[in-house]
Amino acid sequence: MFCTRCGANNLDTDQFCRSCSAPLVKPGGASRQTVESGRSQSPNYQPSSGWSQQQSSQDSPPYPGYSPQPGYQNFAMASQDWRALGADKKVPAGVLGILIGGLGIHKFILGYNTEGLIMLLGTLLTCGFAGIVFGVIGLVEGILYLVKSDEEFVRTYIQNKRGWF
Repeated sequence: MFCTRCGANNLDTDQFCRSCSAPLVKPGGASRQTVESGRSQSPNYQPSSGWSQQQSSQDSPPYPGYSPQPGYQNFAMASQDWRALGADKKVPAGVLGILIGGLGIHKFILGYNTEGLIMLLGTLLTCGFAGIVFGVIGLVEGILYLVKSDEEFVRTYIQNKRGWF
């Protein structure tokens, strides 16, 4: 028997759901009002097995009490979302940070114009002496960009705007 609140499969002899502890309605019993929604539920509610259930209305959930989690439909979709949020900048910024980090080009790719100008002008105005220090900073930052996951990269450098290291 399926729970009308959470959809969990229970034994026919159970009086309460094993997942959410809601009282179970026996098939053929009277319908009852749910406290959460105020709608009457069919006591013979039986969700179909499998995830490919097609519903006539997209607004109605597969079973009462169900609320879909946005962004968690499948792994491929979640990884595409991080790419759309800025994870596609991770590899170019990391490679440029390693190769020519003293010029600060990797900062411009991430949208950190002030930090990029500091690195670029510092290298040019000191005839390259500050470029040695900025080159080491760029090397470290490039490696940090590349070893982070897409999710961590987006949260740290795109959303939280962490300009240095």
